[in-house]
Amino acid sequence: MHARDVMTHMVLIAGADWSLAELKTWLIDNGITGAPVVGASGELVGVVSSTDLLRDDSDSGSSSSDDTAHDFYAESLDRSLSGAEMRTLHIDVDSGRTVGDIMTPMVFSVDAGTEVDEVADVMVRGRVHRVLVTRQGKVAGIISALDLVKALRDMVRAQQE
Repeated sequence: MHARDVMTHMVLIAGADWSLAELKTWLIDNGITGAPVVGASGELVGVVSSTDLLRDDSDSGSSSSDDTAHDFYAESLDRSLSGAEMRTLHIDVDSGRTVGDIMTPMVFSVDAGTEVDEVADVMVRGRVHRVLVTRQGKVAGIISALDLVKALRDMVRAQQE
């Protein structure tokens, strides 16, 4: 079994040049807590989460650091902000700050042909709950810990039959 067999194919992607207000609205409208970020040429440049928006809201003027690189993958999965909580964030629309300013530039990814046990190894070693699946440097899907649990369940059920 490979990454392409267990990944979620529909992945919403944010632009590095988006304003923070645009990001906030987009996250709320789509009911998600984070997304991969692409640059102007469509290349994968990082990830952004509601945690990054919260950090920027409470500490305006500072960007993500290497100490917070796992936020999109780990913390943002532990507790999702509700739409009502997201709406309470004050975003300074005149700040000129963009998604690229607050995103985490670290990306945990695997190739679509990577075996599932190797995907699990990446998640365990990186202490992350999800990884992006790429094909030729472009986002093709995403695998969460829940996706791996579902695959394991299905394999066990198939063996029992």
